[in-house]
Amino acid sequence: MNVTAQQKNVINCVLAIFETGRLPSQASYSTCSILDDGAGISYGKHQCTDGGGALDLVCKRYIDLNGKHAIVLSNYMVHLQTNQTTKYNSKVANYPSWLTSLISLLNNAGADPIMQQAQNEIFDQHYWTPAVNHAQKIGLQTALGHLIVYDSTIHSGPAGVTIIRNLFPQKAPVNGGDEKEWCLAYIAARRNWLSRSSNKLVQRTVYRMDALKQIADSGNWDLNTPLTVRGVRIG
Repeated sequence: MNVTAQQKNVINCVLAIFETGRLPSQASYSTCSILDDGAGISYGKHQCTDGGGALDLVCKRYIDLNGKHAIVLSNYMVHLQTNQTTKYNSKVANYPSWLTSLISLLNNAGADPIMQQAQNEIFDQHYWTPAVNHAQKIGLQTALGHLIVYDSTIHSGPAGVTIIRNLFPQKAPVNGGDEKEWCLAYIAARRNWLSRSSNKLVQRTVYRMDALKQIADSGNWDLNTPLTVRGVRIG
């Protein structure tokens, strides 16, 4: 199945709600904060992190595209490449001057269309495309099936899908299994995996699986709108 542009937009909206609690907007590209789970700066429409490596990729792409703030941002790449922002959290009273300046710079850069382009390109290349490849190999045909694996690639990296696939016995659709049964088994296995994490902040993210199961239970496998996720209406 080829996910339509409308369905991909709904998928991005669901992920934005999971990550930020609201629908994506132009302002989403500027959202910047320090996380408390050791990931450092979390930035932009897709909330890429320093610790996860995606923030480095976005900033490098922005610099390569010669964005408005590219020259200044290049001076901070050494901090990102060495994951310096992961040493801090939201409870720190006073950040070092370089970190305060970097957060302000990223906030401003988010308004630059080139930064918005960089964010979208990196996430399509490193997360959406791998998710689609996973979906094809598994034999997923529905938009919700694509959302389920994309959520894992965003939240745990592309390799996260394989980890969960090995935790339950249901046959993948490509091997003759039923897609809906497989997806529900995947959701249950991932929820259990998240709940058993040694990181309590990760444990709290089981809400993502609860929301996906709610969509599945409603029968909205095509992700038709209007759709309400965690109290936020899409469409």
